[in-house]
Amino acid sequence: MRPHYTADPRLVLVLVLTVFGAFAWLTRHPDSEALRQAESWPGVGPLASRFKAAYASPTRATQVIRGGDDTRGEVGNERIVTEWVVPDRVSARPQVWLEPGTQVQVSPHAASEVLATVEALGNYSVVGRRGDWFHIYSYSLDRGILEGWVYLEAYEEPSAERLLRAEPVLPMAAVPPDTLKVERARSFMLEGGVERRCGPYILYTDVEAERMPERCGQLASRLEEVYRERFGLNPIGEPAEAIFLFRAQDVYRGFISEDEAEPAERAGHASPSRGYVALYSEDLPREAVTSTLIHELTHLINRRALGPALPPWLDEGLADDLAESRLDESGRPVPGGLSGYGQASGTAMQHFGGTVSPGNLIAALDGTGLPDLRHLVQMGSDEFHEAPYEALRYALSASWVRFLLSDAPGSDPAGFRAYLAAVASGEIITPDLLVQHVGGDWSELEAGFQTWVRFQTAPLPRTLTVDR
Repeated sequence: MRPHYTADPRLVLVLVLTVFGAFAWLTRHPDSEALRQAESWPGVGPLASRFKAAYASPTRATQVIRGGDDTRGEVGNERIVTEWVVPDRVSARPQVWLEPGTQVQVSPHAASEVLATVEALGNYSVVGRRGDWFHIYSYSLDRGILEGWVYLEAYEEPSAERLLRAEPVLPMAAVPPDTLKVERARSFMLEGGVERRCGPYILYTDVEAERMPERCGQLASRLEEVYRERFGLNPIGEPAEAIFLFRAQDVYRGFISEDEAEPAERAGHASPSRGYVALYSEDLPREAVTSTLIHELTHLINRRALGPALPPWLDEGLADDLAESRLDESGRPVPGGLSGYGQASGTAMQHFGGTVSPGNLIAALDGTGLPDLRHLVQMGSDEFHEAPYEALRYALSASWVRFLLSDAPGSDPAGFRAYLAAVASGEIITPDLLVQHVGGDWSELEAGFQTWVRFQTAPLPRTLTVDR
């Protein structure tokens, strides 16, 4: 016969209090290390995970683009609100793969507002479903939260081959600047600057009216038309970006200081994926500021006409081709005709404009020689922008574009425009793709280009007297 034991009531009370105390503590600390380890224990793991999800407290606030109201139909314009994010929701299962071009909508109705358009193949957490409508959710550091509904008729998982296949580089719609970026830019401007229009773009500036780029609105409005005619491309959508024009150079440098990729010595830079261009006007003639503005706005148009992540020779060559063009009396760029002007300061003369490039290229030809064109079109960004050769590579790229669009022997404007159309359609960008469209081989193109360069005239730039 087994002995009979009676539990001490005091011990029972202590155990009960301990259990309830631990339970209460864990409900307030669902992210504790003990509970995290318990998720990996056999048998106990699923219970620990469900406990954690049930008592997880909001841990971070973030910007969210959100749809997902099951009951309502059409909702107003896209809303930016603040939501507390439950970490477990980010890894919700199952997940679906969304193809580029998929529209994320506010509610599961065909006519509901579109919150965003998927730009690249990716997988998204599914938090609900109604037939072929999936309620999806994703979070990323650069874009914050995206939550809404997508319509996926007869959805199937993509094949392994599809997941391994590189995405084509396609034109992308313009994006407006983030509100915080606008606020940061204006915080560097004298008295917060002013908001104006520069053609289809919003302009934020603290520059006096007389120091503004010449005919800013007319130039920006006509630039896209010139782009279409020059390169034979039709940008998608409409401009939505902003221009930040700073009065002082040191203020401009302060603004770009958070981005280590942008050299402070440049007069401007474009960030198409963030929806803005930035430049300054201090100590520069208006013609130079206008040229910089054309260059940076062309980068924005390149994104909408050709796509992001272009080879640097192509991105910079197209931008400098237009930026170095002569302007007619109405302020419209005249591609193929080079601008030229100089600014006198004491006994020194500083030259600007397109007429500077041919002289630099001829000097290089007569000296150490020009970079090989086949090598140029294969350069990555780091090599292209490497000092002290960056300026020469800019000049070479712009002149290479002008040569291919000229009527010189060995050039082929129709072929080059066909190459640009192929790039815009998503074909893989290779040196062979270029030669395939412009004809000949690299040795013939090199010889024709060098001959053309030597026949380029570089008239003495006119001198500007700048009032200080």
